[in-house]
Amino acid sequence: MHATDLHLEPNEASDLCRVLSPDELARHGWDRAFVTVLDETTAEDALALLVHSVGAALDEGWSARRIHADAGLSAGKTEDAEACAARDGYVYLLGSQFGKKAGPLSAKRSWIARVAEQSIAGDGPVSMEIVRFRFGLHRAVNDALADVDLLPVGRLGRQAYVEATIARGQLKAKSWDGTVRATDHPINIEAAEFRANGNLLLGLRYPVTADGHPVLVELENVGELFDDPDAVPRCGNVWILGDAGSVEAPVGLRALDTRGDDVFDAVVGDLDASGKSATVLADHPEGARADSEHIRFELPPEAGGVVGSKVVHHFGDVRRVEGVAVDDEGHAHYVIDEEGHVALRTLVFE
Repeated sequence: MHATDLHLEPNEASDLCRVLSPDELARHGWDRAFVTVLDETTAEDALALLVHSVGAALDEGWSARRIHADAGLSAGKTEDAEACAARDGYVYLLGSQFGKKAGPLSAKRSWIARVAEQSIAGDGPVSMEIVRFRFGLHRAVNDALADVDLLPVGRLGRQAYVEATIARGQLKAKSWDGTVRATDHPINIEAAEFRANGNLLLGLRYPVTADGHPVLVELENVGELFDDPDAVPRCGNVWILGDAGSVEAPVGLRALDTRGDDVFDAVVGDLDASGKSATVLADHPEGARADSEHIRFELPPEAGGVVGSKVVHHFGDVRRVEGVAVDDEGHAHYVIDEEGHVALRTLVFE
């Protein structure tokens, strides 16, 4: 496993996705390029490009650059980027849809954005489109999960995330008042990747099933959300990774990657970081037990259900694995949050 320190500020990196065509890479003298997102800032300042020089060893030749975008009237109105994915010439970013560890849910975290993929490699301006959901995706995911037996929301989580958000919407007469309902689960999206059919597969870190298995939900109308200002998110298939996690050590999704088909690489791990007064762990202390693992699974054409997975790599004591991308040679790259810096690690399969 090769490790490379990336000098990025702020230091909370999340997710990883491959970008740029072979021709575009060659023009810049690169052989690999990935995007990651930084969650302690607004969407327009959340993108970072990680590139590797042609001919360099995998533990050398890496550099990182911040990408600053113009978000127009939406500038400054978003936070907590947690997932990224690329398709059809765009790089997409997604907010967590969650809240701070003590709640409540935050409308500033309820959004999706995109930039033109080709624009991130140059020195010119990068324009960003942002769609603010105002809990519309929270609503769509909760509706899709209505028939899934989920880990119950604990008393503290119910108060901090659900009841406090509802009360805030009513007190301040928010436009989204009524979108969050008393029976809802707070959702924390930390992974996203496109299926072959164009649906965006959302990986939930929380909630998980009552048996501790991770859950994925398909967002069906990504393009429509950007084309029609009146469009609302529409979610369909729900998938459960039935052999990952357990009641004793539940796991959620941390990262997703695919090479264009319906075979996915994923990172799964704990439900929240321990030692940071997370409300989720106060209700469910078992949610801190799971180690991080790189797994692989395939989705069939059927309409949702339980699928199996296989373990590719176990990370041992390394817990904050935030992103995975598998290159054309089959080597797995991971972005990892470590104390005071962000690390890119490469697992070389001989």
